[in-house]
Amino acid sequence: MKRIGVILLALAINIGAFAWGKTGHRVVGYVAQQHISKKADKRINAILVDYSLEMSGNFMDFIKADTNYRHMGAWHYVSIPDGKTYADITKNPKGDVIWAIETLINELKTKEFKIVPNEQFAILALVHLVGDVHQPLHVGLAEDRGGNDVKVEFFGESSNLHRVWDSQLIDHQGLSYTEWGNHINRGVDILQVVDWQNSTVREWAAESQVLRTKCYDFGERDNLKYEYIYRHIGTVEQRLEQAGVRLAGVLNDIYIYN
Repeated sequence: MKRIGVILLALAINIGAFAWGKTGHRVVGYVAQQHISKKADKRINAILVDYSLEMSGNFMDFIKADTNYRHMGAWHYVSIPDGKTYADITKNPKGDVIWAIETLINELKTKEFKIVPNEQFAILALVHLVGDVHQPLHVGLAEDRGGNDVKVEFFGESSNLHRVWDSQLIDHQGLSYTEWGNHINRGVDILQVVDWQNSTVREWAAESQVLRTKCYDFGERDNLKYEYIYRHIGTVEQRLEQAGVRLAGVLNDIYIYN
């Protein structure tokens, strides 16, 4: 556990924004914390020790600098062609975000850890990857690497479509992760929570696959500004909220008896 803590502290200083950006992943953890049961919260706090769910959210990006975990790079995304489902595709032998989440959930339930070293690592990875699968371009197209090869400008700054959705749409609002979390969480009622949690990892990915088409909706105006934000910020808000609510549901289910 001390080794993981050192990695988080050291790498947080040196590494920039990644999937959903640092703020986005913290929003997911913060929203999840609002929907965690008391029993699950107690168990998770005992396992994570010094890290809250929101501050755990960027762990999987921070460890990319450690070659011991380089093989986990493929776990952050999945490529599914238009008109295909996850069941249709040839699976990446290195894994993908759907496989990783499903496997982590199973290992947390059985307490038999094979793809990660221990329970703490499994929770840290799960917090991050549930966020990833809700970012539409993390269920992307292989031909443009989930929008990474789609060059655009964001308010005149050179960027790419993936980066816009990972961080720039969120960071442009100028809100802290707690402000973001409080904003998107206040309008969600219990029936909506139950509905969102009554879904599978593959359904979450299928939602992202449908939504990704809208990400490319900028026509010939590749300098993305207020109009693009206006049309898409609602999707960003919903996906962050859904990720947090569903993460809480998964953790509550795992620790209902454990």
